[in-house]
Amino acid sequence: MRVSLLLPIVLFVTGSSLFAETRAEGSAFSALKLIPRGEEKRVARIEAREGTPIPERWYILVNDPKDENGLHEYVVAAGAVVASRNVSQFAEILKPGDIFGGEPLRIDSDRVASIAREYAAANNVAISSMNYELKKDGTGAALLWNVTCLDEAGKEMGRVYVTANKGTVVSHDGFTAEPQGIATEKLKSPSEIAARARAEAKKPQPKIAKAIPVGATPEPTKKPDIFSRMGGSLRNFFGGGNH
Repeated sequence: MRVSLLLPIVLFVTGSSLFAETRAEGSAFSALKLIPRGEEKRVARIEAREGTPIPERWYILVNDPKDENGLHEYVVAAGAVVASRNVSQFAEILKPGDIFGGEPLRIDSDRVASIAREYAAANNVAISSMNYELKKDGTGAALLWNVTCLDEAGKEMGRVYVTANKGTVVSHDGFTAEPQGIATEKLKSPSEIAARARAEAKKPQPKIAKAIPVGATPEPTKKPDIFSRMGGSLRNFFGGGNH
């Protein structure tokens, strides 16, 4: 009797676990788990082509300080790393400033694919495949997913740019209508950020008072006593008036 009561619970937990694994299978985050340990901290770019919505291959680019161009690429397919090389079709050089490993990555490729499909549905078009790109443009820039939507002929229909930490849409091209219920936000462009930095640098800096050493007591300003003032007056009377 006890076994019959526990069996449905065990099956329910096991089934839920398998569902979670199936849901993440083939995503960008699942591919990240397959690259050599420690390399995830140096990831600078993730690419995939012709996903439907899951692509056959994920290309994970990391900044390699040992390489002349600072670049190393891992190719993940069918749940394994199938290639490891210091060249890539997606970049010629990578710098430490391109690294986003260690930043909060909460939005996986399956989520951005779902957002792209909602934009397509709102515009009454059908997506045949998607290209994925995850990167940031320079130090301090926002980390964005760029999902390019393609039709049956492989022609670009539109793009959706989604933040990797919040899942908000910051821009979209080719889709005029916006679906309901999608969170959006407007990010400042790099030129706007640079202009603000220049304006801040031109502002006059406040004058800093002369520091007094810790524990030291500032010397009070000495005022001349009455005898000093009388002596000065007498000197002026006897000496200054003859010139």
